[in-house]
Order: sequence, then C-alpha cells, then structure tokens
Amino acid sequence: MKKRFLSLILTAMIFSIPSRTMAWGKTGHGLVAEIAYHFLDDSTKEIVKKYIGDMSIEEMASWMDENRSNSYYDYMKPWHYLDMDKGVLYKPSSEKNLLTILFSAITELRHMETLKKKDIRRDLLLIFHLVGDLHQPLHTGYATDKGGNTVEVSSQNFSSNLHSAWDTQIIETEGISLAKCLKVYDAYSPEEVDTIKKIDVLRWMYQSRSYLDSVYDFKKGFLDSNYIKRGVNIIEQQLVIAGLRLASILTAVFKSTKAQGPATYNYTPKFFGLLPDRRLRV
Repeated sequence: MKKRFLSLILTAMIFSIPSRTMAWGKTGHGLVAEIAYHFLDDSTKEIVKKYIGDMSIEEMASWMDENRSNSYYDYMKPWHYLDMDKGVLYKPSSEKNLLTILFSAITELRHMETLKKKDIRRDLLLIFHLVGDLHQPLHTGYATDKGGNTVEVSSQNFSSNLHSAWDTQIIETEGISLAKCLKVYDAYSPEEVDTIKKIDVLRWMYQSRSYLDSVYDFKKGFLDSNYIKRGVNIIEQQLVIAGLRLASILTAVFKSTKAQGPATYNYTPKFFGLLPDRRLRV
C-alpha cells in the first residue's frame, strides 16, 4: 500500500512540473495555415496538395504538436523553441532548435530535385508548423522560465501560465478569427507586405523577441483588460505575418528560381550542413 501511495505521489509530482506547451495551440496554427492559403495562387496550392495528400492544411500545421505524446518523436521537442537570455545576440551554430531546423527545411526544399516525395512532405510538415512557432514571442523567449511556462497568470476570463495564455487562452476568449486577421492585413501597404514576405528567418526571430517586453508587462500575475487588448493586437499581427511568410516560402520553393528570384538567407555557411532528422515518419 505504501509503495502504491508513493508511486501516486511521484506521478503527481512529475505531471505538476511545468513543461513546454504548444505554440499558438491548434486554433492559432490553423489560422496561420488558412492565412497562407488565402494568399497562395492556385498552382502552388495544387503542388502542395500533391505532397500532403489527404491531410488538411490545419492538420499539417498542427502535426508536430499532435505527435508530442508519441515518445518516438521526443527528439523533435527542442525544435519548437529557441531560448536566449535578454539582450543576447544569436550566434549561428549546429544546435537543433526552432531557428536552425526551420532554416534547414527551407534550404532543403530549395533543392527538392534531390529529395524523395516523403522527404518533401516531411519538410512541409516542419515548415507549416515551425513558421507559426517562430511568430509566437514566447517560443523565442527565456530559458529561466521555459518561455513563460513557469509563470502563473490570470485574467477576468482564464487562469493559466503565461505561455498558454499566448498560445491559446487569449485567442479563444477574445475570438481571434480569420476575418479579424484579414482586417489587420488590409491596413498594410503593398510596400510593407513586400518587406514582411522577405525570407529571413533570423530577422523573423528577432522581430518576435521584440515583443517580449510587452508580453511580460503585467503586475502581480494579473492580465488586465489593457494587457489583453495589447495582446490581441500583437497576436493578430503575428498570425497575419506568419501566414504571409509561410505563403512566401511555399511560393519560393515551388516556383522556378528564375521566375521568382532567389530567396534572401542571411546566414553563415555553418547552417547549411544541418538538415532535419531523417527519422521523421510521415
């Protein structure tokens, strides 16, 4: 009886330890995919469908999160985020994290003539999801609190940790939708859209981190109405930007280089040898 009691206590302790949660949640990732498809031309959509088969774009966008409970994919867990202390500049390395895996998948698809169909599909699964992750500020956050996972917060409508608030709670309680996101897009000028769509994942990461001061700007763990309003504005903007950039990547890799021009990659050659783990089964 004692052994069983101790086992129950240990199990409760394990499950009470904060861990990394999903970026944007299923709704947010689905919105990124929907926004991307809204701006894709029909020919590119057809090519994507050729590789994803019967999966919906929403399923594609959430695939990495849906398989987190499968221990086979434990090696992918560090791929969802990038931790850096405040004020630190990122130094290119071969470490497998959100930035390097996303960059590698994009680079690999730029040379898809060397890939098998299953490898192209694998890279698409990674890109659909990780573009969304990169635009959730707390997935480019601080290791000290596991990207806000150990910071308990509450509002008038929910209680959760800070990471979950930005992943899911604000999106769901405030009714963030495709229609609302497209209104945000309408406020951009063509010049702003062109700048947004330039493929530069390092710049995208720093842009996400630029919102961290606002993300942590609350008192005594309470997210008041002004905080929620500010959060909605940031989240809607980041979802739109992520969708536009996902569409830009898909267009770049599935159109001829001659027609589209080369993508912009601001990286050192150190990155080019790092490709996604071939164990990924899809």
